[in-house]
Amino acid sequence: MVKYLLVLFAYLIGSIPFSYILGKIFKGQDIRKLGSGNLGATNAFRVFGKPIGFAVLILDTLKSGFLVFIMINTTWMSTWDLFPALIYGFISVIGHVFPIWFKFKGGKGVASSFGLLLIYNPLVALAMVIAFLITEYITRYVSVSSTVASIMAFITVVCLHFFVEPDLIFVIITGLAASLIIYRHRSNYKRLKMGTENRVKLFDKLDQLLKKETKTK
Repeated sequence: MVKYLLVLFAYLIGSIPFSYILGKIFKGQDIRKLGSGNLGATNAFRVFGKPIGFAVLILDTLKSGFLVFIMINTTWMSTWDLFPALIYGFISVIGHVFPIWFKFKGGKGVASSFGLLLIYNPLVALAMVIAFLITEYITRYVSVSSTVASIMAFITVVCLHFFVEPDLIFVIITGLAASLIIYRHRSNYKRLKMGTENRVKLFDKLDQLLKKETKTK
């Protein structure tokens, strides 16, 4: 019975729509009716600005990260005993992507998946961040960067926990999370194909500074 309650708890924690809540509180607007209509951090940045965008990003990351942290610190430190931490963390990701409150239409699962990885294996999370930033600098598309980052996370986990230190459950969970992220970006891929996908200006100032430095030299 306790396990079923924990599954429900993990799902409900993951399904908390922070972008919707913060948008309503500070802007008086429904994020579902703005921008792409997505409940994720990217849309929050786009329609509400950096302060709310960063708040949503951090809170969405903490949802799954919090659960994994709690589970790791309340179980014996062995691969099998850490199995619940991964399961409940991933259930939280599912809650974020498919929240019951909004007809199962939520975020893309990038921040929540990152939170799971950050607590369980920071090295994998670091690989994910590096892949995201490099791809973002090259393409300026968050959707492409998120896709590449999720694939890089999976590849890193396979290298570390399939061939070096076997942890099959972690490999499977990361693979499922990456697949979920890719699945949720279907509409973005269509817009990329049509040439209508929004670009972000994350590195525009950096480019300007580099150009100034080049001219100065």
